[in-house]
Amino acid sequence: MDLFKKLRGIIGALFQIDVYNDGPQLKNNSGVLEFRNANDNGFVVARGATPLADNDLVNKLYADSLSKPIIVSRQADTSVSIPNNTASRGFVVVTTAGSGASIGDLLYDNGLNYARPMQILTAIEGRTIAVTDSLTGGTISFEADSIYIWDADGGAWIKIGDVGNVTGAVRKICFDIDNTATQDSTNQIPAGNRVEKCDVEITTQYSGGADITVGTTADTDAFQVVTDNKPQSVNKTYSVEQDTEVASASVVRVTVSGTPAAGAGRVCVWFSNPNG
Repeated sequence: MDLFKKLRGIIGALFQIDVYNDGPQLKNNSGVLEFRNANDNGFVVARGATPLADNDLVNKLYADSLSKPIIVSRQADTSVSIPNNTASRGFVVVTTAGSGASIGDLLYDNGLNYARPMQILTAIEGRTIAVTDSLTGGTISFEADSIYIWDADGGAWIKIGDVGNVTGAVRKICFDIDNTATQDSTNQIPAGNRVEKCDVEITTQYSGGADITVGTTADTDAFQVVTDNKPQSVNKTYSVEQDTEVASASVVRVTVSGTPAAGAGRVCVWFSNPNG
């Protein structure tokens, strides 16, 4: 058998790869492993995959994503597959999960436009993103020109400037509604929070037969059922005080049934993560 096929160690501090083509070297420098050029007078680039475990080395892409907000201008539906790289380099946020990617994960598009799936960067506690464009239509949504931080406990991106999931702090989500059948808030209620009050204000009368419910994606009338408000009465606000737990992070979902030809209003939901 060839000696080099059985080689386990070497004598000396250098090991060169591809000697005939002046390949790079591995060097032991006082117990520190270095990646050196063929002449041992400079360093060379070493590349590797995204780290997975505590003792894995960190590559530049991963380090950059932790030290500063990542610019995000696109979203991805990965329910069928991870999209391939395009000619536009940048980061993409997963708004519909599947194919190994979870809600909130980021995809890296290298801009080389070849048929290879984008790289997944798992959402981790404290990572921040700067969203340049409004992202809607997925399971979660983002406001334009806003910075978000990943809350691992709540499993959601929290917009910086909001108080996040601080215990004891009361937060409020408000947004305008029309006669569209399903309408969602941009921001989410974090998992484990409790809704204290829900208001439905009617500013434009809804057509006869219309009903409005307010809740989450999992429970669409958790905060107001059809008998809690009257869409045909204009300039009135219907308020329901409560103590409703939101088990999983979710947007506020408004459902308008009865296919009304007209109608508009505003929905506000107060919630908090109570102190123990």
